[in-house]
Amino acid sequence: MSHHADNDVNNSAETSSGNNQQSFWCSHRRKLLSAAGALLFIGLGIAVDLLSGDGAPLYTVMWFVGLPVVFLILRYLWLRLCRDPFLSQSDTLTAVTWESTTTCPPSLQRTVPTILFWTFIVLCFAGAVLGFDVRNENLEPDMFIVVTYSGFGSLLILLSAVWLVDALCLCYLFVIRDKILGHTGVAQDWWYRTNIVWASCQQQEAAAAPQSVATTATGNSETAEAADTVKSRQLDQIRSAAKWRLLLIILLYIWWTVWSYFAAYDPTVLILNVPVPKLPPQCDGYKLAMAADLHVGSMAGLSDAERMVNNLNALNPDAIALVGDIGDQPVTAIIRQKMAPLARLKAPDGVYMSFGNHENIKGVEGYRKLLRDEAPFAETVVLLENQHAILDKASTDGCSVALIGMADWSGQRDGALYEDQIAPDFEKAIRVQAGLNGTSIEKDEPISSDLPMIMLQHQPCGIKQAAKDGVGLQLSGHTHGGQIWPNHITLLSYDGIAGLAEFDVGSEHGPSYLFVSEGVVGWGPRLRFLSRTDIALLTLRTPEAMKAEGLKPDLSVSVATAAMYFATAIIPISLVLWSIPVCCWVRQRRTDRRQQQQVETESKDKDEEEGKTVSNRDC
Repeated sequence: MSHHADNDVNNSAETSSGNNQQSFWCSHRRKLLSAAGALLFIGLGIAVDLLSGDGAPLYTVMWFVGLPVVFLILRYLWLRLCRDPFLSQSDTLTAVTWESTTTCPPSLQRTVPTILFWTFIVLCFAGAVLGFDVRNENLEPDMFIVVTYSGFGSLLILLSAVWLVDALCLCYLFVIRDKILGHTGVAQDWWYRTNIVWASCQQQEAAAAPQSVATTATGNSETAEAADTVKSRQLDQIRSAAKWRLLLIILLYIWWTVWSYFAAYDPTVLILNVPVPKLPPQCDGYKLAMAADLHVGSMAGLSDAERMVNNLNALNPDAIALVGDIGDQPVTAIIRQKMAPLARLKAPDGVYMSFGNHENIKGVEGYRKLLRDEAPFAETVVLLENQHAILDKASTDGCSVALIGMADWSGQRDGALYEDQIAPDFEKAIRVQAGLNGTSIEKDEPISSDLPMIMLQHQPCGIKQAAKDGVGLQLSGHTHGGQIWPNHITLLSYDGIAGLAEFDVGSEHGPSYLFVSEGVVGWGPRLRFLSRTDIALLTLRTPEAMKAEGLKPDLSVSVATAAMYFATAIIPISLVLWSIPVCCWVRQRRTDRRQQQQVETESKDKDEEEGKTVSNRDC
């Protein structure tokens, strides 16, 4: 009798030990897997750092900062597009992704949205890699790369759509539901409490499973079923509201993407009157056409170059200025064919070009030889790289304007990354006069300080110093107007990002001006969100003539500039708001951990008491 009792006690102890081990593994599985993933991520990061050589600091920042940021953005998109409309609030991106890869056939509600989400993301990133690294050997861009790379750019548009819908929803909940209708706390519930409440409910359901069985045994099953029905109804309501938000997100995304497509492929022709200090009356009305950032390469081809040339020629300007980043790949036979339309540019006073950072990066010596030595480019385009030319309005007496082309600022780096780059040199530029076929004349004396000066400087920097040096108008590009919002925030350090701006440095001749083109094509995805492509026709006017006619320069704030200031204000605010659920989640995790430890302690004490009771009864 005693022997059987001892066996029962031992079996009970072994069963309890096995259950405790299983419970320990279940409760700590996510922690162990997270720790293993973190160690793997850190190990791979260290390996990348060791193998990257001179570029180690850049790759380290990209790995340990860039990748987590990308993951958080993708997680945010997944929450709004997949989890909220179709899943429980306690589901996680990693868990559902793993479920999607291991479920066959996939569940229409649980896994198909996530599969579609990751398919879209993979295609977008594949397009970015191909568009960035693959050299296009065709006259026109590869359609697959254009679509997928533009899809990569549209992720920012999608993020903006999700953000706007969230902002509108929060405003509705805070202002209408909370303040007007008196439903206190609904905004907080939707923004961060919902996740915690449903996660807590799931934990409580798991912990209360034995009690649920006991309740059913005692005849209280109807109460449990009613509670489950209420929870199911609440979850359906949450999903229904999320589906309406998803519909609004999709509509905004489609609308903004189509808008961005047309803004990218249909350049606006800007016609501006610009007062130029020291401009002679004989030059009043001089027409200077300007374009920048064609970026002939994987995303811009022969048709883009032809379109730019046709648009510029149609303006019938006195002179044409191309202000950098016309090329975007090393000079090859296919690049020569793509740039061939430049030889058809026509203007009485000539066609002039300065380099941008992309010509510097992609082999600046190759572009020098192309434009200075090779027909038909050398016979049509005058390359100005720390050089100047004199515009005289088809030899009109008394009309002379100095057009100064500067080397790009990227050549000023200490320990330049690429060979053959040169730094901007204003003193040299006003002494060296350039002509066709690579000819140039270096003079002992600089150009007269009485001449009006127009500077071609690809990056919109240094206008204040240029104004002090006597430059009345600087033409720049480079910014692409931010191209896709909220990338605009990266342009804060420039003197301007789009349109015409005035800079008064106290010159006796009046203020100087900076005009920044948003570019003919741009770099990267062929989309323009809160920016536009453009070419410009600048009519040079004397300040006196404009004043007499009651005209003022158009200094209105461009859409791109307004978007930059908006991004500067709203992104920090959004980051602060996003930190709220993180803080609440951390606090709730601590509370849950303490409660779990308390439950485990009580359960352990109860098991020990039951063990003692059984032992005493057997004895």
